Amino acid sequence: MKTLPVLAGLLSLPVLLASQSNLFIDTSYTAEQMVMDFFDNPLVTPSNITFNGGPVSMAFFEGANTDLGLPAGIVLSSGDVTHLADSVGYFASTAFMTPGDPALTLLGGFQTFDAALLEFDLEVQEDTLDFTYVFGSEEYPEWVGSSFNDVFAFFLSGPGIADTINIAMVPDSPDPVAINTVNFMSNTQYFVDNEVLGSSDIALDGFTTPLPATGVFIPGETYHVKIGVTDVGDGVFDSGVFISVGSLGGSDSLLPPAIFELVVDGNAVSLTNESRYATSWYWNFGDGVTTNERHPDPHVYAEAGLYTVTLITQNYCCSDTFQVEVQVGLVGTEEALVKPFRLQPNPVDDLLHIQLMLTDRFEYALTDLNGRQIGQGELHGSQTLQLGALEPGLYLLSLWNDERVYTEKLWVR
Repeated sequence: MKTLPVLAGLLSLPVLLASQSNLFIDTSYTAEQMVMDFFDNPLVTPSNITFNGGPVSMAFFEGANTDLGLPAGIVLSSGDVTHLADSVGYFASTAFMTPGDPALTLLGGFQTFDAALLEFDLEVQEDTLDFTYVFGSEEYPEWVGSSFNDVFAFFLSGPGIADTINIAMVPDSPDPVAINTVNFMSNTQYFVDNEVLGSSDIALDGFTTPLPATGVFIPGETYHVKIGVTDVGDGVFDSGVFISVGSLGGSDSLLPPAIFELVVDGNAVSLTNESRYATSWYWNFGDGVTTNERHPDPHVYAEAGLYTVTLITQNYCCSDTFQVEVQVGLVGTEEALVKPFRLQPNPVDDLLHIQLMLTDRFEYALTDLNGRQIGQGELHGSQTLQLGALEPGLYLLSLWNDERVYTEKLWVR
């Protein structure tokens, strides 16, 4: 067992903090947002998405400039997921005191703690699809061969599958991927000793190479997926699993859509950044002032007038730009609302509800990114558009009257 003196000694070691980790962790997105954004494509349709775990045990990650071997995706951890983005000298260990999971207990062989569980249903159009993942842990290398056999699994159930199976297996082996099955002594070709690398980006002392979790399906049927990682034997020494955006037929490239809302109060403009999956942000307020803050403070213009506010987002592969013209220095609630309408939901699967905040009548046009017009009409009050027949992707919805033109990005899933 891990004795108290050993644990106390580890906790008393100086913490080596990386000045800047190339592993970017962002906990601001929900499980539903990420699963739908990453894995909803012509081959698979997710639904009924849930997450159970510690308060900060799931996040978006970008790791393209690290030794993970994955560009970006979802990370689950048995501890505080933000602690994973540090140097290997940092000791990532969080005791949430949350439950383990019975199915993971069977795999690990001992009692489990602090399980992080992502579940969803999956309608599949292919007979074979892969998740691509990396598993890592602070249990390496000291606790290899012990009862502290932190484990994770990709459980799959549904038509053609007897009961529930784990598809996260050591390649060409009946063994699940865990501390005791992939390490510096066993299946070494799939193990990365992070202490030898001396990484300044990843705190976990060891992790696997990118591995496939392959599922065999009946096209047109719906399956249940349960992805879990847990501490085994005790609730400390964190472990995590990184799931690539390229899983389930997805792309390794990920657009960081630049989206923001703003409200004008006199000469002041307040901004709400709703962009996703970016790691850098560049704002230009149109008056010579710029900032790289993700969530900038309200900007006050020196003079009344018409300005263009620009946001450029960027991540490991892609960038996006969004611009809004704003009139400052005017008085009145209607003038203060730069975007006088709401789109719900956005992203949308089928029905889009448009609610106008003003009493004016507007014309609208929906176009794709090539400028091809999909539909047009007139709006007054609120209206519902049926978009279920559209191909998934990014569209532009423009509203205009005799005075203004407004354009909003619309994601169709």
